[in-house]
Amino acid sequence: MVGHKFNEAQLRAFESAYDVTHEDIAAQARGEFLKAFPLKSLSHLELDNYVIGHQRPTFCAHVEAKTRPWANIQGATSEKFGIYFGKTKTDLQKKYRFTRRFGNTRDDAFRSVKTALLQLIKLGQAAQLDFSEIDKNPLSQMFKAKILSLYFADKFLNVCSADHLETLGAELGCGNDRPSSEYQHRLLSVKLSNTTTRTWSNPKFMSFLYRTYFPNDGKKSVATILAPKKKNHRKVNFEDIQGQRDRIGKAAEAYALEWERRRLEGIGYTELASKIDDRRDRPGYGYDFLSHTSPKQKRFIEVKAVGKLPGGKGHRFFLSDNEHIVSTSDEHQEAYFFYLVFFDTDGKPFELRPIRADELYQQSEMLPAAYVVRFDFRRSEK
Repeated sequence: MVGHKFNEAQLRAFESAYDVTHEDIAAQARGEFLKAFPLKSLSHLELDNYVIGHQRPTFCAHVEAKTRPWANIQGATSEKFGIYFGKTKTDLQKKYRFTRRFGNTRDDAFRSVKTALLQLIKLGQAAQLDFSEIDKNPLSQMFKAKILSLYFADKFLNVCSADHLETLGAELGCGNDRPSSEYQHRLLSVKLSNTTTRTWSNPKFMSFLYRTYFPNDGKKSVATILAPKKKNHRKVNFEDIQGQRDRIGKAAEAYALEWERRRLEGIGYTELASKIDDRRDRPGYGYDFLSHTSPKQKRFIEVKAVGKLPGGKGHRFFLSDNEHIVSTSDEHQEAYFFYLVFFDTDGKPFELRPIRADELYQQSEMLPAAYVVRFDFRRSEK
């Protein structure tokens, strides 16, 4: 396929405004899914590990909700999974419910759904893709598209709506009246054939397509870093702060290290996930972990446990002078990331937001938290 001639001004404008946080979070979500449900484990998938509706993160819960940053398929009912555990508007009892086209009993329905899932995986793995057979697979279209994009990101773009795929396919010269899965594949080929977009991640390219061709579709609120409200001065017990930092700091670092491994696996850099250099015991470097954004691009990661300011008027973390110097140096500035780890009310890490240090500094204020007073003391003899 000949490289698509995107508007260069649009590409530059998008690139300058794009927040890499979004693709990092999307990649981590995919990596977490691949860890929880590797391809080799699907033949052993059981009903309670498949259906949405249980408290634990099941296969369907991962595909629909936990990997939403990768692609959004929420909106349709849980019937799209073939079988689920839940209630309806007219029947509030929580129980297994299934689509009759898959079977007349719970067990029969799950066997049919699992067979369809394994067939879909086999079709996605094939060297010669059979798009007609993929589209004939009885699983719902958006569900299939999401699964294919998660497991085979090198073959299928993470756009799942049949209508959107058809529209994008027509706009980008992929032909008319083709199977949805073929559009998914051809759109990825468009990305790879363009000299600018070929280096972009799938989530970044997908965001560009939606920003360009569906500018008013699917807009949603996102977490944003804002400048804090005016500071109210208060007394601070630095010993208490230091004790808390030591305790939660270790938890934040362990959480961030695992998060980073999943991010790298989510963008296909599995070999780099095992090569993350832990530099926590060498504070002179000015960051915790040396990782990679891509094989040829380093990423310097400083993990920060985020705390709330009194009255819920913002958040804060503590930054050393050395960390600040390193993060603003010519060598590190464009690749120095803060991994902001948030904790729940039980004191456990539950969310991570990666952000480049230079971007965070623009939307925050820096205040001295402590000073080191150095002096020489000698007793004089009389």
